Amino acid sequence: MIKVEETIRKIAQLIKEADSVMFFTGAGCSVHSGIPDFRSPGGLWERYNPLEVATLRAFRKRPEKVWEFFKELYSTFGEVKPNLIHDSITEIQKLIGDDKVFIATQNIDGLHQKSGSKNVSELHGTPDIMHCWKCSFEEDMDVERHLKEVPYPTCPRCKKPLKPKVVLFEEPLDMAIFKPAMKIAKASSIGIGVATSLEVFPAADILLAPPPSTKKALFNLTPTYYDKLVHYVVRGDALETLPLLLKSIKDL
Repeated sequence: MIKVEETIRKIAQLIKEADSVMFFTGAGCSVHSGIPDFRSPGGLWERYNPLEVATLRAFRKRPEKVWEFFKELYSTFGEVKPNLIHDSITEIQKLIGDDKVFIATQNIDGLHQKSGSKNVSELHGTPDIMHCWKCSFEEDMDVERHLKEVPYPTCPRCKKPLKPKVVLFEEPLDMAIFKPAMKIAKASSIGIGVATSLEVFPAADILLAPPPSTKKALFNLTPTYYDKLVHYVVRGDALETLPLLLKSIKDL
């Protein structure tokens, strides 16, 4: 634990002195809020075949099957609240400055924003917007209306199935979101990965692609293949280590 605390203090000092900071957050951040992880044991991919519910091909072929999956996600999102990981990042942003601390997240649950964080880039999209893959029509998600449409909500223009504006497998990231986030990451003094497997690309490049001049830290419960590419690894549950990082910054 002493080594962990020493590492956290070094990272805190770097954050304090940084011109800009990029947090890169993964699914593990939201597990403590009650949102199941996808890849971990007991995660969603043990109950669902991602090829059947999380690809654009599956959505076009069997939208009703994919919407069964979406409806479970929406029922989960409606009940969850931010946890100490989200709140710690929000407090760090307030301490260092909204104009210096940025967040790029792989999550689609909106918990960073609910916690009060600013400058959040949702790399994998948002469930708050409904999108038509055929004609590009978009409208705000209305849970009461859209989730009651059987077997799925349809586009008022072309009558094709609507889907949440989230990135499915076989879909590219929205470059209007990814490119600005990457530009900030590459210019940041330090990038900090939190509760991420670093297995999903190109999103993981937000942490890994910046030049050597950008210090890199990773707060993870379990090792990743890319640990060797970062300067600092903090092993432990981010629910415990992120509050320690916040405290260390306050103590400086």
